[in-house]
Amino acid sequence: MRAGKSVMKNRIMMMCLLLGVGAVAFGQDNAPSSCRPLPVTGESIMLNVKKPVLILLHNVSDGDLWITHPVADPGASAGFTSHLMTKKWSALVVDKKSLELNCIESKPGHEQQISCEGQLAVCKWPIVKIAPKQLGTYWAAENMNWSDLTTYLGGRGFSLPASTKK
Repeated sequence: MRAGKSVMKNRIMMMCLLLGVGAVAFGQDNAPSSCRPLPVTGESIMLNVKKPVLILLHNVSDGDLWITHPVADPGASAGFTSHLMTKKWSALVVDKKSLELNCIESKPGHEQQISCEGQLAVCKWPIVKIAPKQLGTYWAAENMNWSDLTTYLGGRGFSLPASTKK
């Protein structure tokens, strides 16, 4: 009977340890509280902005994604695509009033458009200072872990707010 209690106690301790490690790792991937979450529902993400903002995208899925901007007439207007590996971040400067993004699932020998819901976490950081020479709609940083992303953006002249993570 005593051996059974010891085994059970060890299992409970192991579960607590695993849950704690998972919580710490997930916590390092969260955007700061100043980044306002945007809803991600359905096939695509529709970004509607009134003034230039920095959009942060986090691949929360278990696979690689390609983030695309579809265009109605490819000859008249270029779309753009960005590879976003699992658990990585990208930053997109947006100064258009409306911008649609799609998610493409990428597996060896297989690519298909999928719903962005459940695949991406998206937020906007509206208080970022964007210099006039940096206006436009473009990828400011792509496919990085959180600390590299913030360092890279700071080095490119984006003035990010000092904020603690959630």
